[in-house]
Amino acid sequence: MSLKNKDDLIEELKKENEKLREEKEALEKENKELKKILTVFINPHTPPSKQFFKKKVPRASKKLGAPLGHKGATRKMPQPTETIKHFLTNCPNCNNFLKKLLYTEERIIEEIPEPQPIKVTKHIIGFYNCKNCGIVTAKTDLPNEGSFGKNVLAQTTLMKYGDRLPARKVANTLNRTFLFEATHSTVLNIVQRVVKAVQHAYEQLKIQIRNFFNVYIDETGIKVQGKTFWIWIFTTLTTTLFVIRKSRHCKIVKEILGENFQGVINCDGWETYKTYKDSNDNVLLQRCWAHAKREVEAVAEKYDEVKPLFKWFQDIYIMVCKARENGKPLYRRVKLKEKCENELRQWLDVTKSYKELKTVRTKIENGFEHWFTCIIHPEVEPTNNRAERMLREQVVIRKITGTLRNEKGTTANETMMSLITTWKQQNKNPFLELRALL
Repeated sequence: MSLKNKDDLIEELKKENEKLREEKEALEKENKELKKILTVFINPHTPPSKQFFKKKVPRASKKLGAPLGHKGATRKMPQPTETIKHFLTNCPNCNNFLKKLLYTEERIIEEIPEPQPIKVTKHIIGFYNCKNCGIVTAKTDLPNEGSFGKNVLAQTTLMKYGDRLPARKVANTLNRTFLFEATHSTVLNIVQRVVKAVQHAYEQLKIQIRNFFNVYIDETGIKVQGKTFWIWIFTTLTTTLFVIRKSRHCKIVKEILGENFQGVINCDGWETYKTYKDSNDNVLLQRCWAHAKREVEAVAEKYDEVKPLFKWFQDIYIMVCKARENGKPLYRRVKLKEKCENELRQWLDVTKSYKELKTVRTKIENGFEHWFTCIIHPEVEPTNNRAERMLREQVVIRKITGTLRNEKGTTANETMMSLITTWKQQNKNPFLELRALL
């Protein structure tokens, strides 16, 4: 190939390379614009399942598995309830007599019993005429009404709310497991009977919530007969209460906590909580740092110039977390609180020139005094993640059911989910606890 031909080829390749580079830049620009358009439908509160652009999580370079020192969750081997010996006298192949046993091997096998017909018992209850009391009856351990025993009532209700099964699947499971002929309506009738029987326990939870110093509150929407209602959660370290109401208004907080609540409320920036605090001088708020971080991060992902400010905001959050640690005396926590406040004020001053952060800046400024309560009261968490985790179960149920049909459905949901969640928090067996209430 001549030198001239080589120069022509090089020149041609340069032009082609330049063309490809321009096309690449055009595609990147178009992609960026499309992402901006889609942000109309995506925000920091959008659940991961509905996000168009998920973060690429790099695979850990370290060895997979639990960290060193982690307590395992190995299932304990149960003690056998019976022993079966498998011995031979003759060879199964040639029928030769077997004189000598070489060795034995032990295997423990767990098995679910085959489906058994449900136990049906006739109870004949005596009624007597007492000269002192009038008519009396023999004492029984039977439910107050209906023809179903306590085990049927408890298992059916727990399958519906503990296992999140629709009523028809609960009926199918009862049929398959216990040969118990149940229908969709049978299941719903059982649930209503149980809810009526445990209503007093649910009302007790309302009273208990008011007596805690620190309550985590959140809410999410749900459809009831096609209309938007709100599932509210009021949760502590040991107790959880769900209520379903038509509104997100401050009156719901007053209904549950009362007008004389004394303590700290962990919450997001919804104005309802500030309104409640303004009406009660004994209430403190702790705003959720997780919410704020997500919102700043969402802006940083769209604008590179905001990324250093997001890193700075993360560092402030770390400062707040460290200020809560190690049982520091009050005077020390007060000084650390002032230090964190000054750092956040500096961040707010610097970000004034960034219009992209205007919305989240306003939210932080409006509740500035509520970001550092957890430093003075270290038993209070700096986020509202506890409420969000507890509320996640309701979100899953919402996806399964789609909508609650009527007022009975809302009452059953809030009652049973409150009791089941609370029992789990207290490491109690929901079946035994529910059966004891029936």
